[in-house]
Amino acid sequence: MIRAATITFAVMVGLPVAAFEPVLPDGAQQIYAEAPEQRIYALPTGPYEGGAVPVDRVPGDVRRRSWRITSGFGGTNALASSFASQLLEQDFDILYSCDAAACGGFDFRFDIEVLLPPHMFVDLADYVFLAALKETSAGLEAVGVLVSRTAEAGMVQVTDVGPAKRVTQKRPKLRPVSATPIAPNVSAADVSTLQAEGHLTLGDLVFETGSSKLGTGPFASLEMLAAFLNEDDTRRVALVGHTDSVGGLDANTELSRKRAVSVKQRLEEAHNVSADQLEARGVGYLSPVASNLTEAGRSANRRVEAVLLNTE
Repeated sequence: MIRAATITFAVMVGLPVAAFEPVLPDGAQQIYAEAPEQRIYALPTGPYEGGAVPVDRVPGDVRRRSWRITSGFGGTNALASSFASQLLEQDFDILYSCDAAACGGFDFRFDIEVLLPPHMFVDLADYVFLAALKETSAGLEAVGVLVSRTAEAGMVQVTDVGPAKRVTQKRPKLRPVSATPIAPNVSAADVSTLQAEGHLTLGDLVFETGSSKLGTGPFASLEMLAAFLNEDDTRRVALVGHTDSVGGLDANTELSRKRAVSVKQRLEEAHNVSADQLEARGVGYLSPVASNLTEAGRSANRRVEAVLLNTE
């Protein structure tokens, strides 16, 4: 069983509701909640490398909270995957996620903002970090989630800030822009591939890692696909989103679905393709085209494909 994290403390002291209200196991006990402070939060956006962790400096009302989970804790990865799904459901874009090894272990942990014991404990060999941003009409909201454990319990720290009007990158993000190695030049041969093989990777689309927002384009693959569909209104395709294996299945499936939806919306709004000719689905990391053990392979796996649905 899970429940929404209590906001009783905020109500009692008249504080605004936080940007992100996590849903936690029933055994979660809030052990720290501070009043919001107007300052800058250094939101980690990559692993410890070259002597520091790259950050986005987000100004606004910063609040830190923490919980201890004495029962119902299924492990750091499972809980972090749940938080990632919740963030995506609340329209956050996940900028970065990592486990202890990928983050940078000791160095990452001691280069980011972490509450002191007893409010937060971090097992240097078993933690997961998530960074997320969301655009709202009032400005940007940012969330940093740290999940770890002690020998007896799970530990969660949530730092959220917002709304902020600007974000300043302290150092360039180390996570590359997602791209597939397939060349962006799209020709009639690609239409033939779609018809002959039944599917085609839309190879020039660009998404930031962890983001469902499609770049501004223009994208030749979408122009080709739109021309193909607009030529015959009986033609139908499913747009299928895929991810690499970084993170949990639920979060990746939702992210891949949102990417496919973004492509569908672009085809409808910018290329006048009928919604009746399009479907959008996400399968997460379940259909890789390359090994997830290398960055090149993970890059290839982050893609959107067009699957022809016509049977004749």
